[in-house]
Amino acid sequence: AYQELQQNGDPKHIRAVVVLSDGDDTASSNTLDQVMLQINASAGEGGNAIKIFSIAFGDNADKTILQKIADPTGGKEYDSSPENIQKIYDDIATFF
Repeated sequence: AYQELQQNGDPKHIRAVVVLSDGDDTASSNTLDQVMLQINASAGEGGNAIKIFSIAFGDNADKTILQKIADPTGGKEYDSSPENIQKIYDDIATFF
């Protein structure tokens, strides 16, 4: 989603990705280091940077990785539960 938005996203629209994940990489073709290089390069774009909002899902979610991905973009990492998921999405909406 991040690469798609970076390559084809309209800079006149909101540039953000919301990731709901346990942080465990089971299907990516990129390593965490490769992803971080892309994120750090985009973060230098200032107001046009893509923000990543990561939502930790599951009891054993790797929140460290999810925070590492969100922080440099100006996004945020959240710990989720069924009770607070609506509040999380409401908070994400305040960034725009």
